[in-house]
Amino acid sequence: MTQFQTLHSQKLEIFSEAIEAFHLFARIEGRSPKTIKTYQDAFQDILNFVEGTVSLSQLTPGEFRRWIATRIDEGYAKSTINIRLRVLRTLFFWLTREGHIPASPLQHIKPLKVPQQYPYVLSELQAQALLRAINRHSWAGKRNWAMMLMFLDGMLRVSELINLDLGDVSLHAQSVHVRHGKGDKERVVFMGRKLTRAMQDWLQVRGHHIGEDRLFITRQGYKLTQRNVQRIIKRLAAKARIEGVRCSPHTLRHTGATLFIRNGGDPFSLQRLLGHSDISTTMIYVHMAGTALREAHAKASPVDRLLEG
Repeated sequence: MTQFQTLHSQKLEIFSEAIEAFHLFARIEGRSPKTIKTYQDAFQDILNFVEGTVSLSQLTPGEFRRWIATRIDEGYAKSTINIRLRVLRTLFFWLTREGHIPASPLQHIKPLKVPQQYPYVLSELQAQALLRAINRHSWAGKRNWAMMLMFLDGMLRVSELINLDLGDVSLHAQSVHVRHGKGDKERVVFMGRKLTRAMQDWLQVRGHHIGEDRLFITRQGYKLTQRNVQRIIKRLAAKARIEGVRCSPHTLRHTGATLFIRNGGDPFSLQRLLGHSDISTTMIYVHMAGTALREAHAKASPVDRLLEG
């Protein structure tokens, strides 16, 4: 009998054992290493708070409210607390479903209210300057050009981009199959004419490297890491003299999403392209594009122009 079967066959009563059983379940279900790490951080936080061996019956709603209040007093970001609350909800939902507890102690505890924060985005001029900073004639330049356009046009997350394989790109269909999306969800995104041409140019010079099928690689033929990509963007931003905004892979994804809406794209299509499970997340970009519309109207107000002077 496996360790999971042993834990799963008996009713769980100790919190630490419940966490261990859930970790095994999450790995068997194929949760990504990043998701597992998020789980571990949340569970370790609550274990540190309760101290010692604690039974599931001792974890009352009041205990979790005390944990939340303590973390707020200690200066934890509300968004961090909410992420850990979400993880704990997942754990207790699983425990309830498997019959280890009658109900979740978190079912009546709401997420903390967090002020709406708009993501960093580049202006069109900044995005153009970043792209101009790329030497498109070198091997690395062709790769970087294709990567930057993929962030802006495909609106991928950095983890999705570095895990793309050669077979995920179809130049004929002008599409990219994202197999390693957030939450292990798959989706298809599309490439405009410029990105398709950039991808074609990159594939011509990429070369064949035995044992490495990743789309984007180093000059030595190894898979690019998130840190590699972040450094490339940081160097390009410095060369382009972009100031006043943090330039990162996520900034480029946000910029692409905002430009998609400004250029007439609809939020429901954008939701699918971004891989969002909740349309409210996507609507942030609609509000951001609305700011640009207000600025445009302020500059070109028909009545203001009619009544000038």
